[in-house]
Amino acid sequence: MKSKERIYLIVAFLLLSNISVFAQKINGRDYSVFNEQPIVYAVVVRQSTYDIPDWQAIADSLVAKYQGQLFIWNSTLYDVQEAVADYQPTHIGFVCTLSTASSTFILGFVWNFIRGLDDDEYCDAIWGIITGYNAEDAMNLVTGSSGFEIKTVLGGTTGCDLIYYTQGIGTSECTYGSYYVKYPDSAGTTAYTDGPTDRTNWLVTMINEGINIFNYDQADIFYTSGHGNYNVWQLHYPGSDLEGFFRSSSGQVYGDPHSGPDTNINSTHPKIYFGLGNCKIGKISGGSSMAPSWIHTGGAYQYTGYVINEGSGSHQHGGTKAYFYKVARNYTWAEAFFLANQALKFDILNNTPGTDPPDLNGSALYGDPGMQVKMSNEGVFREPLFASNLTINEGIDKDTVTFKITMNREGSPGFNGKWGERHPAIILPFFADNIEILYTDAIEAVVEDNFVLMYVWYQGEPTLEEGETREVTFLCNQLYTGIEEPIVNKSQGINVELYQNAPNPFNRVSVISYKLLVAGKVTLKVYNVLGHEVVTLINEQKQQGEYEVEFDGRGLSEGIYFYRLSAGGQSVVKKMVLME
Repeated sequence: MKSKERIYLIVAFLLLSNISVFAQKINGRDYSVFNEQPIVYAVVVRQSTYDIPDWQAIADSLVAKYQGQLFIWNSTLYDVQEAVADYQPTHIGFVCTLSTASSTFILGFVWNFIRGLDDDEYCDAIWGIITGYNAEDAMNLVTGSSGFEIKTVLGGTTGCDLIYYTQGIGTSECTYGSYYVKYPDSAGTTAYTDGPTDRTNWLVTMINEGINIFNYDQADIFYTSGHGNYNVWQLHYPGSDLEGFFRSSSGQVYGDPHSGPDTNINSTHPKIYFGLGNCKIGKISGGSSMAPSWIHTGGAYQYTGYVINEGSGSHQHGGTKAYFYKVARNYTWAEAFFLANQALKFDILNNTPGTDPPDLNGSALYGDPGMQVKMSNEGVFREPLFASNLTINEGIDKDTVTFKITMNREGSPGFNGKWGERHPAIILPFFADNIEILYTDAIEAVVEDNFVLMYVWYQGEPTLEEGETREVTFLCNQLYTGIEEPIVNKSQGINVELYQNAPNPFNRVSVISYKLLVAGKVTLKVYNVLGHEVVTLINEQKQQGEYEVEFDGRGLSEGIYFYRLSAGGQSVVKKMVLME
């Protein structure tokens, strides 16, 4: 028997033997659109920063915005790492003054902190640094725009992938006068050669006033590439030649043309600034740096740039745009940034052919990581390389999860170049525990608590054809922050037994039964999937014995709920499903 056939038989046996479990499910809930992940938000701030009233207000506003939790550190981030790990956040916002948000802080602390929240080698939360030229800027990142769609792209480089956007213009950093336009009703681009020799004032005008060929629509994302530093972007490449620079000074970003006066960039339109291929343009070295200046006068709500030198083997930024629109189109900018680093780490660990990434900790994202910044689906645009699908079959003991891709066209779903494609990957809409892979036809599948990645192609392998699929199926428990079952020291004996509610799933009312082996204080609480308490059913002293209580779910939304019984120094958690 061939090995693949044997795998299929094993999977079939496992699935058939679990048929009673599948009878108790929400029928194959489909997460094809990955927008259902509940945000569990940690706000991390330095004590000396929190002592400043204006910055304290920023941290407190973030906590209120996401119903999150505040973590204050003194000498080092590691002061709060264990507490943050226990909280199990999906998102972490680091509230930082400019003096804290240094390249040393990012390179030496933030990335390692994010990977150190559990035992695996990957990032454990989506993160961003909330900062600005002043506290007012940082507060605006928190309380200004709650999110926006990326419809119009403006490129100071032709590497801005116009065909994936609704509309936009990409200008050449190497050829004078050359630019390309993507119109909303066209799948391709149109080339022009009548642009200015020096693009400096042209780009500044489009940022400040909008793009005239699109009825002055404002740019939602602005790309730069080529030579740069923490306070400058050189427009022409490889030499500056006949073009100028973008510079920043005292919180102001401005154009410095080859000849003529400087022109300030002043835009309040929310946008992403993406230093795709610039050295150190994400490094903060005081208020004259690009990052705080773009936040202060350029309208940047999300700013992404390298804090190190960018090179031919750099990996992070190519991965960010891949997961934003090339291999997926439904992630936020911060989520795409997160997945890009997971793929980068995977390629390092597995020595993926063709890759040699030197930038594992080299990029920063400034802005609120919970902000909903996503690609627009307006107009005509190129679809991602493959379609992704996540299906969850709810079980009583464990859930069965399948992540599957289907190729939209022939291509290479893996690392095929610095700014090319990336491995199929997905952020899970829950924390996965007790993971057991049942089947995969990928070369390798990585299933961690917060993401899944499939290694299905590498350089030298044949391309995958349109319609081809790859998948991984695994069992796991779904955990939600704040309601997980604590570890019980069984050497002390079991003091409480909690039974599965009946019926389950239920429509309106279900009965929860339990047994107390010792007398004492008893609490029984119900939580939603965000870990928020729905109701306290019991909070009183009880004698040893068996009990039952009725839970009335009328008025609640259908979905998954958890009930937690605490008694005798122990707690037990079980899951129930409310269906309309």
